Amino acid sequence: MSVVLSEHLPLLASAPNGIQKLRGLILELAVRGKLVPQDPNDEPASKLLKRIEQERNRFEATGRSKSVKRLAPVAISERWFVAPANWCWVRFAGYAIEVATGPFGSALHKSDYVFNGIPLVNPSHMIGGRIVPDLNVAVSQQKAEDLAGYRLSRGDVVMARRGEVGRTALVTEKEDGWLCGTGSFVIRLASEASRDFVVMLFRSLSVRKHLGDEAVGTTMVNLNHGIINGMPIAVPPLAEQHRIVAKVDELMALCDRLEAEQSDAESAHARLVEALLGTLTQSTDAADLASNWRRIAGHFDILFT
Repeated sequence: MSVVLSEHLPLLASAPNGIQKLRGLILELAVRGKLVPQDPNDEPASKLLKRIEQERNRFEATGRSKSVKRLAPVAISERWFVAPANWCWVRFAGYAIEVATGPFGSALHKSDYVFNGIPLVNPSHMIGGRIVPDLNVAVSQQKAEDLAGYRLSRGDVVMARRGEVGRTALVTEKEDGWLCGTGSFVIRLASEASRDFVVMLFRSLSVRKHLGDEAVGTTMVNLNHGIINGMPIAVPPLAEQHRIVAKVDELMALCDRLEAEQSDAESAHARLVEALLGTLTQSTDAADLASNWRRIAGHFDILFT
């Protein structure tokens, strides 16, 4: 599937909103197991999930994370597709260590914001799976200490809990020590879990649709712990997760190149049209205008399609 997709990337990208749709298609194929071949020698996902459960139990026993109510297995009617062999359907709470909410209410006010302090990560700062901070949305060192329970660590995943569902980003070394902001969740994962796979999962069309259907609220949709923890997901073997992420990165890089080439082509086309139409306004007389127009009219379909 990925070979066929790679061969047809330029054609797909040339369609209206083609590159945006192409990115969505890549993510959707990835989370359904259609982007890379399965390897029967991979350790089954069930063994990975067992180790994650053991790690979660240790965190809960030592108070490093809150206990989560064990949820019912994923029913067949809740599954979006038939997962490949060695994959496992599980509720998201079975893959994560903890889902926590950022500060709200009296814990944080806009009046607490300072310029160029310790950044807060709100939904608007999650762009394309990465965190893009706003220097105006930050707090002082003292306030950050008051909000120490919301401190982010490298390897956490932040996610929007209101507004546009599916906004997710990975906390890297650069953002280590920043704070989960109002309107965000922080997802803490087991040591073995693939962070990049989780970010990719939440950005996929199927998951975003599920979250949108489950969200509450009318003026602004909101998510809660129950919706996130109870969400059914199909988990591939860990080795396959890494292969999927690598293939997605490769194809997204191709999309970036196509987007840049398309932008350059559009810019060159606009300059060409401007220059040729300029010859009409610079015509010295009716005969000159007619002559210039004939040159342009012969290529009208190319210039203005």
